[in-house]
Amino acid sequence: MSRFVSASLLLAVALLVWPLGLQAQDPPSTTTTTVAEPTEAELAFVREVFSYPAFQRTNPFRPLLASDSGGPRYQQLRLSSVIYVEDFPERSVATLSTARITVNEDGSITADVGESYYVRVGQTIGNVTVVEINETSIEVDVEEFGITDRFTMRQFTLLGGNR
Repeated sequence: MSRFVSASLLLAVALLVWPLGLQAQDPPSTTTTTVAEPTEAELAFVREVFSYPAFQRTNPFRPLLASDSGGPRYQQLRLSSVIYVEDFPERSVATLSTARITVNEDGSITADVGESYYVRVGQTIGNVTVVEINETSIEVDVEEFGITDRFTMRQFTLLGGNR
């Protein structure tokens, strides 16, 4: 019985599809269509101007690093010393350096001499701006990719880190 149902279903589908195939064989109609003569197009040279709103997105054609002045990055700087004037804190001076002190596997100490920078409040070196100088540390603003973060730098130890 199921063979009979399958065969009859297949025959019904074939009879429905067969006229569509024959209809596709008919020649196209011979109606004529008029084609308009091509007109000469005017060429206009317009320069595109792009502008980017600064309040939502940054301009993709500007460099990501805000400070083009060069100089060392925050990760390279260490606080070497602080000359703190208690009576006049605005006259205080901090020494930042790029020197590194490393302890080797055999226990020996290697010092890599770098550059030193003497800074006061408000001065900028690389991406670091000094905000406040205390007796044992300094507060700095670090700008990276348009975002400013505040960090505290303390004098480095023999292990080479800020503590």
